[in-house]
Amino acid sequence: MKLKIVIPVNTSQFNEQISNSVDKLRSDIVTIDLEPIESGTPFIQSRADLTVNAPFVLEKIVQAEKDGYDGIFVTDMDMCGVEAARELVKIPVIGGFRPSFFTAMALGQSVSILTVSDVVKLQNEHIRAFGVTENLASILPLEKSVEELKSPSPEATAKIFEELFELGCVAIERDGADCIMFGCTGFTDFAASLSARLSARFDQYIPVMDPNCVAITFLIGLVNNSLSHSGITYPYKPM
Repeated sequence: MKLKIVIPVNTSQFNEQISNSVDKLRSDIVTIDLEPIESGTPFIQSRADLTVNAPFVLEKIVQAEKDGYDGIFVTDMDMCGVEAARELVKIPVIGGFRPSFFTAMALGQSVSILTVSDVVKLQNEHIRAFGVTENLASILPLEKSVEELKSPSPEATAKIFEELFELGCVAIERDGADCIMFGCTGFTDFAASLSARLSARFDQYIPVMDPNCVAITFLIGLVNNSLSHSGITYPYKPM
């Protein structure tokens, strides 16, 4: 099985970080390659960024199908280019938001999203679009941009973790969350440790979704079951 991660930003500075985060899912039968776009903005933190970068994402996805890949993960919680790409290829194409949220819904009933600054309104749009409003406990932003998640130093990582833990406690105690997900795929290597600390704090297991690993696992399941997006909703119209 050949899977491609399209990194929808014009920088290679996230490559190693994201590759390392999904390395445990590589095997003798699962190959996972990564490729960023080569034009557009270096971060996605607005609707404008999504619009500017989407055409370059589409090019990568179309080429990946031609190159024999079995499935594509666009490593972006706001799904840059994903909906349009589904009309251009027949292999499954997924973004980060639905795998994390739907997995959380399978494990609990009330999900809080810990995300970066300035995207709460944008991610509320996804909640409404996917019909999961009643399962959302809250969307809580850190005072951090996407750029600050790029290969942070040990000191910065520790500070990010403490802020995630504090917001996770708010999500559970104030908002009634029983599961936590991240609103940015740049939150790599935080899920297991955050789950462990929250679980110890509340003396109950608290699931925390790792956005990249959950998405790749979801994609592997689609490929193994010979499933892809519906041609009724996404009629095939190759360029």
